[in-house]
Amino acid sequence: MSHCLLKTTLAAALFAATAFTVSAANPFADVDDSSWAYQAVSQLSDQGVVDGYPDGTFRGDKNVSRYEMSQIIARLMAKENTLNASQKATVDKLAGEYADELKSLGVRVTELEKKTGHINTITELRVQDVPRYDNVFKDSKSKHDELSLRVRLNTIANVNDRTTVYSQLETYMSMNGKDVFQPNRYGYDSNGNRYERNGYGDGDFHMNRLWATYQFGPKQTDFTNRPFGPSKNLIGIGQFPVKMGVTGYTYDGQFKGIVAQFGDYIDGGHLTLAYGRATDINYDFTGPMVRGMHNMSALTNSTVKAQLLSTLNNSEKVKSLIAQVAKTNPTAAKDMMETMNKAATAIGNTTDNRTLQATVTNIGKQLSASANPALAAIGSEVQGIDIAKLVTNGIGYYNLDNDVYYPMGQDVTENWGDDEDVPVAYASYIYRKPQQWEFHAYGMTAVGPIGHICRAYGFAGAYYVTPQWHVQGEFVKNVRRLPLNNERPYSFNYGLHYGTADVLKAGSYELGLDYIYSQAGTYFGGSSNDIVDQYMGHVYKDWHGMKNVPAYIADKMDAQMNGTDSPNRNYGGAKFFLAKASFVPMRGLQIEADYGFNAKDMGGRKMDNMFMIRATAYIK
Repeated sequence: MSHCLLKTTLAAALFAATAFTVSAANPFADVDDSSWAYQAVSQLSDQGVVDGYPDGTFRGDKNVSRYEMSQIIARLMAKENTLNASQKATVDKLAGEYADELKSLGVRVTELEKKTGHINTITELRVQDVPRYDNVFKDSKSKHDELSLRVRLNTIANVNDRTTVYSQLETYMSMNGKDVFQPNRYGYDSNGNRYERNGYGDGDFHMNRLWATYQFGPKQTDFTNRPFGPSKNLIGIGQFPVKMGVTGYTYDGQFKGIVAQFGDYIDGGHLTLAYGRATDINYDFTGPMVRGMHNMSALTNSTVKAQLLSTLNNSEKVKSLIAQVAKTNPTAAKDMMETMNKAATAIGNTTDNRTLQATVTNIGKQLSASANPALAAIGSEVQGIDIAKLVTNGIGYYNLDNDVYYPMGQDVTENWGDDEDVPVAYASYIYRKPQQWEFHAYGMTAVGPIGHICRAYGFAGAYYVTPQWHVQGEFVKNVRRLPLNNERPYSFNYGLHYGTADVLKAGSYELGLDYIYSQAGTYFGGSSNDIVDQYMGHVYKDWHGMKNVPAYIADKMDAQMNGTDSPNRNYGGAKFFLAKASFVPMRGLQIEADYGFNAKDMGGRKMDNMFMIRATAYIK
């Protein structure tokens, strides 16, 4: 852990130096920094009440710097109700000094912004150190350290007073030579072979978000605490962020499609309707569920043959029949034994399940045609053996022809090489009073084959008991019955937190402890937290020679093959505690540390404890 802290501390120091350089640079290059107005606005900026500096859009023919300064003052005047008495007095004095420019600026904003628009850019730099697991269970754990840098270049373009375009370029870079996990980094071809997508290599940029919104209804004019443009009554299209619940543990990723929002998402209530594709799904986790597990003969042929041979030669029924025949006709009994041994040899020589099925069927036909009634009876029974049912044990669907097992059943099948993103219809209602309380209600259903296993609703909320103490809780229910555990799974979490870490307020911090309980089938990837993702959606990197197999599918099949399965035994999922701490040492820099502990799957199998630390700097 000390090694991890050292690396991230060095990164934080680098970010602090970067943030200092940005803030120490003269933001008013055309203004004399000895003027009282410059000093006054600089002090307000240090206090965190200045939303941002202009980028030159409104430069006039003369006295450019005064117009630039007046734009900042105009923004401060628009949010006067959020200022304290001293700040209001400063703004009033500035407004008097720049009265003529403010008056002129009102005209220029109306005329020029329509022509040129306004563009803001925010660069986000994040260094993160987290253990990355090939096997998360304590009795067989395998992991490596993942130290990475993530860079996001965010752009907000106000096309006009109703239309805004948002974009986010993103790249990940390894800082210790290990592959960095990204939900969308790998795709699969038609043969189920994994490949790296364009733009997702180490240091390669890809477009993570790109969407446009149009504000309908009465024009929004008050943008206090709304740096990203209009916040009420929006229609959008493109690839945009979606967060489920308060924490985003269940999903906090991207959504590609269309969205309509009625109401204000900052304050008060708003209804959101969206249709499109969820893009931040963990394909290693969902791929085998719906696209199947290939080459199942290599995994199951020996076990199935052992079951058949036990039935043919060692079952009490066969032994009893031969013993009865031997009492009256020893020769016939001997012939029966020889016939059964030949059948066993034929079965033992098969190497794949399709051939095994054909062999068993043929043996059954031969035995059924025997003049010996006892052999004929055995033949009828053998002829009815279904190898596919022996492989699945009644769970899922096994296609003998292509040797592929579909754990979720015959209705939940897609082809490898198809678009891995999940088509989804989504609706939510959120009512929020910032720093007081909020309530969420939402529902979603996957469209297409995955809709047979994914249709859920949920509730979430947070309440500030005092200005510092707040509690939160979430509940999600999948109404579809999943076959592996034969249940309609659900998840919930609750937590107690103190403080609020605000990246715009130096010295702010937050401490919290959450408990998360998630049954298998309520999570498919896209969590806001890498510890949560690895507990709830763990994937074995190598399982009996197969790569990237969801743990709860693998554990269920292991139990079936070794005879330890039980109807009362539950597989997959996770229940654990997550301790969290965040601190903002200076404006624009946030340091976070998370610790997951006392983690188990639903069957009680213990998972390893995890510690993650990261530092994030925002530069505008």
